[in-house]
Amino acid sequence: MNYCRKIKKKKLVLVKSTTDKETNIKNKGTGAGGSNTNKNGLSYEETTKLDDRITIIEKNKFSNIIKFNDNKKLFTKTKQVNLFKCMKDETNTNIEKAHGCKNPDECYIDKDLKNMFIIEKKFQQCSGSVCEKIQTPDFKLWQYSRTFPDYTIIYIFCLSDWFKKNCIAELEYLDLKNIPYFWGSSETYKDDIINFILNYK
Repeated sequence: MNYCRKIKKKKLVLVKSTTDKETNIKNKGTGAGGSNTNKNGLSYEETTKLDDRITIIEKNKFSNIIKFNDNKKLFTKTKQVNLFKCMKDETNTNIEKAHGCKNPDECYIDKDLKNMFIIEKKFQQCSGSVCEKIQTPDFKLWQYSRTFPDYTIIYIFCLSDWFKKNCIAELEYLDLKNIPYFWGSSETYKDDIINFILNYK
């Protein structure tokens, strides 16, 4: 029997795998999350970054002003805790921070149109709790909208192919709620998500 290794509270737990070879998986938190690396040693977050499609116009401490490819439209690019730091003057400080709404993997802010594109990346190879994480966009939209009341929040998932067969009901729900999601393994992933951001209305 083949297994994927998962570390939970310093205990080694073996779970059944659908792969042909034994795979070592290093986790940050639960599940087989984004710390998984490809054959070149790059994490899922790194391989799906849009940095190679970006021109930096201005560098700041907690964000950069960027444009995508040759498009003239300017965005503020930030991520993780820097989102709250660069948006401190436009944040409703009366709203308590919520779990799962503190460290977006990537964030692009259109300050002219007041649109905030938050990209969350989910990578999975073995069964785990990650399916439940993509059931939560309603709460996160509500929370981010209260925190940044002047902005329209567009919450986007970047998913690994595992979700296609293992989270069918969840994907149907995302479709129903018009939550955009993109497949990080797609050869056109970066172009697709950039076109979505640039053409959002």
